[in-house]
Formats: sequence, structure tokens, C-alpha cells
Amino acid sequence: MSNKHDEWVEGVEKKAKEFAKKHFAIYNKKKRELSASFEIGCFHALLNYYQGVGYDVSVENLVNGEYRYLTTPNGNPSNFSYISLCGEDGYFELRQQVRVHSHLDGDIAFAPDIAVLFKGSEISAIKDDDYASGKRPFYTVSSKSVVAVHECKSMVPFPELLVSFIGMFVTAHGWYRDTDDNESPLSKSGLHLAPTMFVGGTASAMHLRMIRAIERSYPVNIVVGLHQGTWNLYSNNRKLNKLNMESLSSLKPDTNVGEVDDIPF
Repeated sequence: MSNKHDEWVEGVEKKAKEFAKKHFAIYNKKKRELSASFEIGCFHALLNYYQGVGYDVSVENLVNGEYRYLTTPNGNPSNFSYISLCGEDGYFELRQQVRVHSHLDGDIAFAPDIAVLFKGSEISAIKDDDYASGKRPFYTVSSKSVVAVHECKSMVPFPELLVSFIGMFVTAHGWYRDTDDNESPLSKSGLHLAPTMFVGGTASAMHLRMIRAIERSYPVNIVVGLHQGTWNLYSNNRKLNKLNMESLSSLKPDTNVGEVDDIPF
């Protein structure tokens, strides 16, 4: 990774520490800021993971030389920064808060906290009378463009929260429904982290059993205890589910960028 990117990361970390130190009391009072900070932390943990497994990383769409995070689905993705990923299995984008238009039905769309998309995936902007009275565009990306979505919850895990992630997973990933029942998309040699829910609080023994059961039943991860400092996702002792892109034969890029044709499907 370039020295320029290293300097950017150091600058972001310095500003985050200075801001947290200055506004500590405010952060203890406002849940929205806490949630956004946790989401940004998860974003960087995922970014570090991709660096760890060998992807080249580049920062895109800086605003006045600074990285602009998108922590609400109300923003126009074109006005915010994102990360480009280049690996042996192709080209991808790491983005925040981009609505996914589900393969299940045209009227189903939601914004995961973090999404890995094929590079150049088209983000449509359609004005609908049922959204903001037709005054603002409704930005969405097709679920065909989604490799994996990730959710961030800065709270203590509980059964309903854990189960809700299954709904997000099914809604966002058309490849799960279309994959042959006898063919698992998981692979120990896979590079992409399977759809993951990052949870700040620690889990009880009973809830840990439930988490393991969900991970056995679906190609997902549920990572808990991040408030305790377990942010390193790239580690030999972290047994996380990973996706084998070549096994997802039904996953087809919905993009208009030529270099995506190099993805080996």
C-alpha cells in the first residue's frame, strides 16, 4: 500500500482521537454519534482484513483531500468517499450505507451499514412519489451487484438481534437462494469475509451457542465483543466463514466497468 494511504490512515486516526478526547462527554450522551463511531471502527476493521488477505487498497472520491464517511442512508453516495479493492479474484468496492434493491421483490430495499460490491456497480437514483414526496432521489444498488453486506450493532447481543441478521442476509444476497443446495459458498481458502454482523457487547454462553448454530446454518459470521478490543479480523485464531467466489456460479456482476470482466466466473 502506498505511503500516501498510510499517511491518510494516520491522519484519520489522529483526528478521531483528538475529537473523541475533546467531545468525550457528548459521545456518552448521544447514541447517534456512538453508533456512527462504531460503524466506522467496523469499516476500518474490515478494511484491515482485506489488506491482510492481500488486496490492494485505494481511497476514492476524497472531498477536499479528506475521507468523507457515509453513516446514514439519506446521503447521495456520489458525494461520499469509498474504498476500491483489487485482489486475485477481481475488483470490488467497500462502501457504507448504500441501499440494496432486493432480488426478492422490487418493493424491498434496505441500507446495510457496510457493503462489498463489484467495482463500478451502478447506483441508481430514482425519484418516487412515495419517497420524500418525490423531491429527493432514492439511491439503490441491485442485489446482483452485492458480494456481501455487513451490519454493525453497538449493543449487547440478544436472540432477536441475532435472528434479524438472517433476514438481512437473505434479503441482500441473491446468490444464496440461487446456489445449489449441495454446494456451499463457504471455503477455507476464500478471500471475502462472509456476510458479517459486528456486535459491540459480549455474549452469554447460551447466546454463543446460538451464534454458532446460526453460523452452521447460514454462510454468515456474527462477531461479538468488539467493545473489548477484538478488532483484528485477520488472524489465524479467528475462525471466520469466508466466501469462495468461484463457487457462487449464479453471482453475476451488474456493472458497466470493463475491468470487471477480468473476474473469473
